[in-house]
Amino acid sequence: MNTVIYDYKGSQISFSNEKNVMVNLTEVAKAFPEKNLTQIINSQEIKDYCDALTKLQNYSLADLLEVRRGGINPGTWAHQKVALRVAQKLSPDFAIWVDTRLEELLTSGVTTISNDDEAILHAMTVLQQRVEENKQRLSKITAEKEQLRLTSVAQEEQLKTQAPQVEYFRKVIDSTGLQTVNMIASCFGISPIKLNKLLCQWGIQYKQSGTYFLYAKYRDKGYAEHKPYPYIDSKGETKTRQHMFWTEKGKQFIIELYTDKAKAERARKALNEQKLEQSKEREAIR
Repeated sequence: MNTVIYDYKGSQISFSNEKNVMVNLTEVAKAFPEKNLTQIINSQEIKDYCDALTKLQNYSLADLLEVRRGGINPGTWAHQKVALRVAQKLSPDFAIWVDTRLEELLTSGVTTISNDDEAILHAMTVLQQRVEENKQRLSKITAEKEQLRLTSVAQEEQLKTQAPQVEYFRKVIDSTGLQTVNMIASCFGISPIKLNKLLCQWGIQYKQSGTYFLYAKYRDKGYAEHKPYPYIDSKGETKTRQHMFWTEKGKQFIIELYTDKAKAERARKALNEQKLEQSKEREAIR
């Protein structure tokens, strides 16, 4: 493709001279940022003009408008006739400028008027822009990777710092014989969440500010104790808060209570089943 690049008020606009002279409308659009070139190209007037050219002068639509992807001069290219009509919609001065360039190309040919240095400079500018864009993308990716690495290192250091504290609290709990609700719940084969929920339903404990407390009726019976326990807040910092642990006496209390509740539930179900059978028998007698 023989391409000539002309300068229009600081904007580089490419013309190609193959079977027909074509003009790069994508570059034209950059010279008129205040104009909606897409709207002009898709206007009924331009469509009617293209239809007339295809009917009267045997052009195909591909001859009149072509979208080129990739390469040095990608974009939407228009046949000289269509390009001139579009130029007239943009500006009288620009239309005259396009007409003059077309006359030069058709009269003298590309080789006599082509500014090779200008074409090469334009190509180099485009390539340089792409290189800079790739550098920026690579720099962004590198920065993100470095941030992830630093975050990972910080988290590892934080875990190392927290490990002695966690181990200390674990030893304190073990030495006092206190037990967590997780340990007690495992005795029944249920989750600690369910056990806590049952203890609340049975009126044994309540939750306030993220910590469980016994109701006054059970508070002085030696069932539970509150101890500081470490946790990590939303900022990743290690802090402590009061946590309720059960004593051996409290564990036995929960086991007996859970067993009694389970027995009562089984008895209730058995009674309901018995009543249901009796009801069926009475219905059968009738």
